[in-house]
Amino acid sequence: MSTDVVPLTDQEADGLLASTVLTDEGRQDPYAAYARLRAGGGRWSTSFGDMGLAGYHDCLEVLRHPRMGRPEADMDLPVTLSGRAREVDEDRSASMLFLNPPDHTRIRGLVSRAFTPKRVEELRPQIEELLTPVLDRVADAGGGDVMAELAIPFPVAVISELLGVPREGNEHIRPLVRDVTAFIDAAADDEALDRAAQAGIELIDYFNGMIEEKRANPDDRLLSALIQVEEAGDRLSHQELLSNTLLLYAAGFETTSNLIGNGLRLLLANPDEMARLRADRSLLPSAMWEILRADSPVQLNNRVALEEIELFGEVRPRGASFIVLQGSGNHDERVYPDPGRFDVGRFHEGDAPPPLSFGWGAHHCLGAHLARAEGEIAFGALLDSFADVQLDTAALTDGRLHYRPSFTLRGLDALPVTVTAA
Repeated sequence: MSTDVVPLTDQEADGLLASTVLTDEGRQDPYAAYARLRAGGGRWSTSFGDMGLAGYHDCLEVLRHPRMGRPEADMDLPVTLSGRAREVDEDRSASMLFLNPPDHTRIRGLVSRAFTPKRVEELRPQIEELLTPVLDRVADAGGGDVMAELAIPFPVAVISELLGVPREGNEHIRPLVRDVTAFIDAAADDEALDRAAQAGIELIDYFNGMIEEKRANPDDRLLSALIQVEEAGDRLSHQELLSNTLLLYAAGFETTSNLIGNGLRLLLANPDEMARLRADRSLLPSAMWEILRADSPVQLNNRVALEEIELFGEVRPRGASFIVLQGSGNHDERVYPDPGRFDVGRFHEGDAPPPLSFGWGAHHCLGAHLARAEGEIAFGALLDSFADVQLDTAALTDGRLHYRPSFTLRGLDALPVTVTAA
C-alpha cells in the first residue's frame, strides 16, 4: 500500500463501492475505484454484509474456503447494494449456482464430464466449424457489431450443440437470458428484476417444452443424458433438471460473449498487443487469461459462512457474508505488476497466478475450459481471416463504447468494427 494514501473508513469504502455499482459512471470504469479501495486497505466492515474484499489474496481465500458457500433459507442476510432484501428463492435454489454441498456436488458431478479439458479439446474441430459461418457473415458485410454478429451467435451455437438445443429459431430467448441475469446482478433495480421474473417464466416454458421434446426424441447430447438421469428418479429432480439446463445454456454464452467483446475492445485499444498476438499465436492462451484479468466478464461475487469459522483474525458466525470484488483482485498491484497495462504475454511463462474471473473452489466455473477454448478459437480465427480490424467510430452515437447497465456481469452494449479480409 502506498504510504501517502489515507486509509478509507468503512463508511467511505461503502460509499465508494455503492457509487461504483449503482451509477452509470461507476459501472463504465470501476477500476479507479477498485484501486482506491485496495490502497485504502482492501478489506472493510460493510453494511452490505460482514466484510468487503478488494485484494487478490483476500478474495481468493474466501472463494476457495471449503466452509464458504451460497446463502441458505434460514440465514439472516443484509440488504443488497441496491437496497433490496436478500431472499433465497426455492425455484432458483435448485440451480447448482445457488446450491451448497451435498446437492451442489451431486448435480455438478452429473454434468462435469461434458466440460473436462479432454472433452473440450476433442470438441475443438466442431467448435471451429461452428465459427466459420459466423465469420463469413462478418466478412461479407465488411464488419458490423461484433456483439450481435459474433460474440453472441458463436457461443450460443456452441452451447446449443453441446446441450442438443436447436441452433436456429431460438433467437427470441437470447434477450430473455440476458434479462434473467438481473437476479444475480448487484446493480439490478426493481424494473430489471420485474423483467427478470417475466423472462424466467418464458424461459421455463421454453425449456420445459425442450425437455418434453427430448423425452420423445432423445439424442446423444447433454440434455438427453440429464433427462435419462432424472427419469431414473434417484439423482435429479425435474426442478433440478429444468433449473440447471437453463443455467448451462445461459452461462454457456452470456459470459463467453463478454469475454470476446471485452477482449476485442482491449486489443483494439492496444494495437501493439494485437500485432504481437498476430505475429505469435502461441500467446493466445496467455492472451485469454490477460483478457479475463484486465476486464473480467464477472466482477463481483458473494459468499456466506456455512458454519462458524475463523477468518481474517476473527470468529465469524454462520451466515456471515462477504462481498468479493474479483474485478479488483485481478488488478491487485501486489500480484500483477503494472495491472493497468494490457500485456498478452503476461501469463505466457506461467509466472503470474490465474485471475479470479472463473471463481474458485466448489463454485469454480464449470465451463472455464470451454470459455477459454472458444476465446482462443475466436481470436485466432479473427486474426487469420482479417488483415485489419478497426473500431467503427462512425457507428458510435457519441464516439464512445458503452458497457451495459449491469455490474456483476460486465459486457459491452455494442462493438462496431470494420474489417479487411486477409
